[in-house]
Amino acid sequence: MQTQRLQRLSDNVYVVIGRTNAGVLVIDNNECVIIDTGIDEDSGRRILNAIKPLNLRVRAIINTHHHADHIGGNALIVKRSGATVYATPEDKPFIERPVLEPLYLFGSFPPKLLRTKLLEAEGVMVKELDDLYREVSLEVMPLPGHTMGMVGIAYGNTLFTADAFFPVDVIRKYGAPYHLNAGLALESLRKLSEGVTRYEYVVPAHGDVMKPQDAINVINENINAINRLRELVLSNVGDQVVLEDLIVKLLSSLGITIDSPHNYLLNRSALLSYIAWLADDGLLTINAVGNRLIVSRVKR
Repeated sequence: MQTQRLQRLSDNVYVVIGRTNAGVLVIDNNECVIIDTGIDEDSGRRILNAIKPLNLRVRAIINTHHHADHIGGNALIVKRSGATVYATPEDKPFIERPVLEPLYLFGSFPPKLLRTKLLEAEGVMVKELDDLYREVSLEVMPLPGHTMGMVGIAYGNTLFTADAFFPVDVIRKYGAPYHLNAGLALESLRKLSEGVTRYEYVVPAHGDVMKPQDAINVINENINAINRLRELVLSNVGDQVVLEDLIVKLLSSLGITIDSPHNYLLNRSALLSYIAWLADDGLLTINAVGNRLIVSRVKR
């Protein structure tokens, strides 16, 4: 069983290190706010066990966004602590009704094979994040792109950046990670690159706690990866191509081997975000021809 390690960053900020890092914000002598809860009940249990020596009651959970690996421990922590869960209005419906995640990826009500913890957590009731930061002195930094409502959370000397950027080894292995809206993700990364210098520690959801300059270097790798993938998509269209054939070509160009339906749908969704971005920028068109979607390059 994977264990979680509690890393102290200051008197009132801790990180439970795991596959998805969880933030722990001490808001008074006996209460805390948890940022993200991992992929399942075991993740939630490990977080509670990790913070047990601190003797803190969990007052609230902030979900930076709605993906299953950030909300899967919600239900267990809520049951054990009575904590209230908070998220942005954009992501709130997905946390309350997590079937929406596999539903939008599949394009219809999903088959059972997609309704696993990898895509669908147990739902909980959620309040809007505005209600919490009126009561608790924290800063919410909008970072849309990975999801439409994703946020970073700043508290004291530490900035939690959610899935705005990913470790360099992930970028180099996969070309570019998942973003629902790649154009917005790029804007968020540029904003983040300017903002991280205000903090002593930067905590991504995946990877090591880092200093601001190290974070800037990784952010720049992520920016470059997005720009490279945008160019790769454009170059693979040629004059025109069937949409699904374009997806296959891009996966091959990136060296990605699909091993499951959910992996295919996640990669397809990520690549579609670039196709949509290029279409909105007037570089591609998408038309229905012969019962298929055809992507064409705009001649200039």
